[in-house]
Amino acid sequence: MDVIHDWLTETPTHTCLRVNILKSFDIMNLEKTLVTLGEKLNTAHLPNFYFLKPDCLILERWPEGITTEKAKCEVIVDGACAAAVLRGSHVFAPGVLGLPPNCKLDDVVDIYGDIDGKCKRGLKIGFDGVKRFAGVGCLKKLRRDLFDEGIQPSGIAVQTLLPASRLPVVNDTLFPTGQVLLQNLPSLVCGWVVNAQPNEYILDMCAAPGNKTTHLAEMALNKAYITALDKSERRVNLIRETCAKQGVTCVTAFVCDSRQCYSNNSNGGITSPPFPLDSFDKVLLDAPCSGLGQRPQLVNKMSPKMLQSFKYVQRKLFEAAEKVLKVGGKLVYSTCTTTLEENEDMVKWALQNLPSLRLIPAEPLHGGPGLGSSSLTTEERLMVQRFGPENDPLRPTEDIYRNSIGFFIAAFTKVQQNTLI
Repeated sequence: MDVIHDWLTETPTHTCLRVNILKSFDIMNLEKTLVTLGEKLNTAHLPNFYFLKPDCLILERWPEGITTEKAKCEVIVDGACAAAVLRGSHVFAPGVLGLPPNCKLDDVVDIYGDIDGKCKRGLKIGFDGVKRFAGVGCLKKLRRDLFDEGIQPSGIAVQTLLPASRLPVVNDTLFPTGQVLLQNLPSLVCGWVVNAQPNEYILDMCAAPGNKTTHLAEMALNKAYITALDKSERRVNLIRETCAKQGVTCVTAFVCDSRQCYSNNSNGGITSPPFPLDSFDKVLLDAPCSGLGQRPQLVNKMSPKMLQSFKYVQRKLFEAAEKVLKVGGKLVYSTCTTTLEENEDMVKWALQNLPSLRLIPAEPLHGGPGLGSSSLTTEERLMVQRFGPENDPLRPTEDIYRNSIGFFIAAFTKVQQNTLI
């Protein structure tokens, strides 16, 4: 337990950029960006970067020993903001909690995260609560821009120069629209497992904000028939925005609670939900989950009651996914959490309660096997993949896949048709 706890509080060792294969990508743009960042850090030693696959670009950390100008003051941010800085983000104004009144624009500042949530917004004096150093940056907003009455702060408050993790401050806004997308490596593996192909009918059940949806569309060269669902108009609009940004045109998005996405009316079409039984060649169920695989995890407010609630939603979604999947089709189940109950135990529940489903290898198998303490057999453990700190001799895992976030992927096929009731 201590191993997983310590691992979750650490930052991944790399940044993963998903490259849009529908668009041209010039690697020189990345190199120029890194050179510019290096000039700000007074170093000519750039981070290494390489393609893991044509759609996956890995960017490593700055070399050790890089220093910045001594900070003139200390900025306190909330825990979520500090975690984002450690992953290579700037500090956005809503995340700032405390800033001394004597700070000036463009001052170099130390960025600290409030770990126990006790810093009151607008703090002027030094914060003596539990805090974690997140990085060094350049101040872009003053107190009046952040805390004055009636102000709704927005935009970049601190331009991060060097996170404590040494990850480069690189994001998709530095490239032409839609060329790249920040995405965790196991999330890309999930898309590779689905392996979308032209002319397939594919359902993404919990699709917002559309990152995995657009990955599937790009893999299928914009020639699949992809339906994306989410249960609120706001979230569905995010899917549509992501598709537009990525140049994806083969996705149709609907507002729909995927637990009710099917119909027993076998004469209906699949143009909109609810769908007839046995409609889709492939279904992606990237299920709502506790999210306990996110790294670095500086603050965790998950209650035991909330943690227990996810499995019931996941089971209902599984039942719906099984109904709309064609015989011989592929269902991919994924979460970004580390709990047995939402991962291996959910696979076992599906096998015991949905007899038309059979577990198949979630290939390509880049993650480790299912946990040995789970209810899965050894054969079943080898079919799923879990991303975490473990390096199980049952299937050793490359370092890069163990140093991203906590994630889980399982794949099923359907062996018999649904019976109408």
